Amino acid sequence: MTTLLHDIFEKSVDFLAQHDVFYGHGVQLAEDEVVLLLMHVLEVEFDELNLMYSHSIKTNQVDQIYQLLNRRVKQKIPMVYLVGFAIFAGLRFKVDERVLIPRSPFVELIDAGFKPWIDLESPARVMDLCTGSGCIGLAIAHYFKHATVDLVDLSHEALQLAQVNNEVLSLSQRVQCIESDLFDEIERNPSSLYDLIVANPPYVGEDEYQDLPAEYGHEPKLALVSNLQGMELPVKILMQAPDYLKEGGFLFLEVGYNDVVLSDCFPQVCFEWLEFELGGQGICFFSRADLLKYRVAFKEFLELHVA
Repeated sequence: MTTLLHDIFEKSVDFLAQHDVFYGHGVQLAEDEVVLLLMHVLEVEFDELNLMYSHSIKTNQVDQIYQLLNRRVKQKIPMVYLVGFAIFAGLRFKVDERVLIPRSPFVELIDAGFKPWIDLESPARVMDLCTGSGCIGLAIAHYFKHATVDLVDLSHEALQLAQVNNEVLSLSQRVQCIESDLFDEIERNPSSLYDLIVANPPYVGEDEYQDLPAEYGHEPKLALVSNLQGMELPVKILMQAPDYLKEGGFLFLEVGYNDVVLSDCFPQVCFEWLEFELGGQGICFFSRADLLKYRVAFKEFLELHVA
């Protein structure tokens, strides 16, 4: 019996809908997960898949689709890990359980070129801190040809994957990977300061982590959890970042749904939280001057709460 692509698409969506699975790892709907699944099994890109609505699917491909769907619902493995790639900012990134699945609203800032704060059409030095797969920094380098980007992460395993993505996108002449615990291994001299630092650090508290859907258990805990209700690492970044920014440079920091927690920790700090048309929340930005203005507050918080 012949199986057509639109039939297997609908059956796959129905199959996921009948099971208790969590969406949100780079996709919002069952339909999105099935698109990734079909791209993987049929070995096609999205545009080609869209033209295959009435194409016949081979029996072995149908079998592979159902095998992966069964793993998805039984083991609660996010679809991105099953297929081995994610689409972020219109680019394809290799992803596995060494890194978080790309899903940041930073994509809208990249699309806008970080205007009006930064001019990425001119030469600019950029740091992607806590880079994971490298998706944010590599997307910046891909779309802005004058940007040089440092991908920074504590995890050696994550940086190995980021380097693979760097090479696939042919960006190695302008992008390098640096293994560092936040800024510990970053040079501090006038010639190495950054115009832009983007950071998506761990910001989930331990108690919150225990309550997350099972799918999060496949992601590296190191990339999710921070002490002090998730705030220790974000606050460290806020305190240390001005030492690595140029005059007129900016930090963009993501803390997701913990934006309220961060704001409540510092009632004296004027946080500017961005709004996103495509969904997502919890990215604030600071100029270097404002980071210096509030540095005492960040320092006192860490001295009070961190041994």
